[in-house]
Amino acid sequence: MNDIAHNAFAFVIGLGFLIFVHEAGHFLVAKLFRVRVLVFSFGFGKRLFGFRHGDTDYRVSIFPLGGYVRMAGDSPEENVAGNPDEFLSKPKWQRFLILFAGPLMNIFIAIGFIASLAMVGREELIMNPVIGDVLPNKPAARAGLLRGDRLVSIDGEHVKDFDDVRLLISMNAGTPLKVVYVRNGVTRTTTITPERENSEYGPVGRAGITPYGLDPVIGRVEPGSPAARAGLRAGDRIVAVNGTPIDELTDYAEMASTAGAKPVVVDVLRAGQRLSFKVPASPSADQPSRGIIPQTKMFKLSLFPALRYSVQENWKMLKLAMTAVSRMVRAEGSVKELSGPLSIAKISGDMLRRGPIEFLALLAMISLQLGVMNLLPIPVLDGGHIMILLIEGIARRDLSLRVKERIQQLGFAVLATLMIVVLYNDVITNFMRMRNG
Repeated sequence: MNDIAHNAFAFVIGLGFLIFVHEAGHFLVAKLFRVRVLVFSFGFGKRLFGFRHGDTDYRVSIFPLGGYVRMAGDSPEENVAGNPDEFLSKPKWQRFLILFAGPLMNIFIAIGFIASLAMVGREELIMNPVIGDVLPNKPAARAGLLRGDRLVSIDGEHVKDFDDVRLLISMNAGTPLKVVYVRNGVTRTTTITPERENSEYGPVGRAGITPYGLDPVIGRVEPGSPAARAGLRAGDRIVAVNGTPIDELTDYAEMASTAGAKPVVVDVLRAGQRLSFKVPASPSADQPSRGIIPQTKMFKLSLFPALRYSVQENWKMLKLAMTAVSRMVRAEGSVKELSGPLSIAKISGDMLRRGPIEFLALLAMISLQLGVMNLLPIPVLDGGHIMILLIEGIARRDLSLRVKERIQQLGFAVLATLMIVVLYNDVITNFMRMRNG
C-alpha cells in the first residue's frame, strides 16, 4: 500500500506540474496579447481557494492533476462580436501563438531539465557497446552476432554505450533493424528483429544479448579498504584471481564474493610488470568487491554545451517516440506499448525512489512527449486547433461552425477510443502483475 501511495504521489506531482506549466504557457501569451482570462486554475474540479485580480480568478481546485486556463470567447458560442479582449476576436497569428505556447513550454521544460542535470554532473560507469553473452536461439544469435562484437549503429543510429543499445532494441519489438558492428577489426552488417517480451513496464523488444563485462581495470580503491591495505592501486589491470585468468571485472566480483571470509590472490599488470596481492575479506558483507571500484567517467558540462547536449538528447528521444508512432501506423507495433496512468505512476514512483536526478530525467522525457503530442494535428488537441487556423489562413476564410463542430467531435471520438483501449490494457497489465506477485 505504501508503494501505491508513493507511486500516486509521484504521478500527481510530476504530471500535475507538467500540465500546469503547459497551461501557464497559454496564460502568459494570452495576457501578452490582452486576451481576458477568466480562470487560471491549479487543478481541476471544485474551487478550494484563491483570489481574484482584475478579470482573472486565480484558484486552487480539488484535483491537483495539472490545471486549466479559460479565456473569454474561446468558443464560437461564447464569443461576442466586437469585443477586442476575447480569444476569437484576436488575429489568427495571435491565436496561433497562444495555442502554440503550451506545447512550447513543455519542450522548454524538457530541454531545461536535461541541461540542468548535465550541469550538475554525474559519475558514469564505462559500458562500451560490446557484446558479452549471446543467448542461443534468440534474435542476436540468429543474426550471427558473437561475443566480443562491438556495435557501431542500430537502425542508422550511432550507439555510444550499451544503454543506447538497450534503448534502441527495446523500442523496436518486431521491427527488422540494420546493425553495423566490428569484429576483429572488420566492419560488418546484419539484420536483427527483436522479440516482443513483457517487462514490468509493459511490452519491450529483446535481442538476447548482454553487455561485455566491465574492463578489469581498477578505477579507484576505497581508502582503508582490504584492497587498499593489500596495495592495489587505480590503473592496475586484473589478469587473474586465485590463479584463474579473467577478462571482465564482473569475474573478479563473483570470485571475491564466492570466497566469502577467505582472502583472494589478485594478479595485476602494473606498468608492464605482473604483481600478486593477497586481498583479505571485507569486514562488511555490503562490500563484496573488497574496495575495488570500476572505471568511471565524470560527465559535467557548462551552460552552453549543456544546452546543446540537451537539444541533441531531446531530439534523439523525439525520433524514438515518432518511430514508435510510425510502427503502430504500419501495424508493426501495438497500442499495448503505450503507457497508461497506472504504468506511468509505477514508473514515476520507481524513479522518485531512485532519487531526484532519475525523477527529473523522467519528467523531461514525459514533458517532451506531452509537448509534441499536443502539437499533432488531432482535433481537440492544441495541434488540431492550430491545423484549423492554418487551413483558414490558407483558404482566407473561416470554416463554418458546423464543420468545426464535426471536426472536434471526430477528434474527441478518436481520442476517447484510444484512451479506453490504453486504460483497458493498463488495468489488465497491472492486475496480472499484482496477481503474479
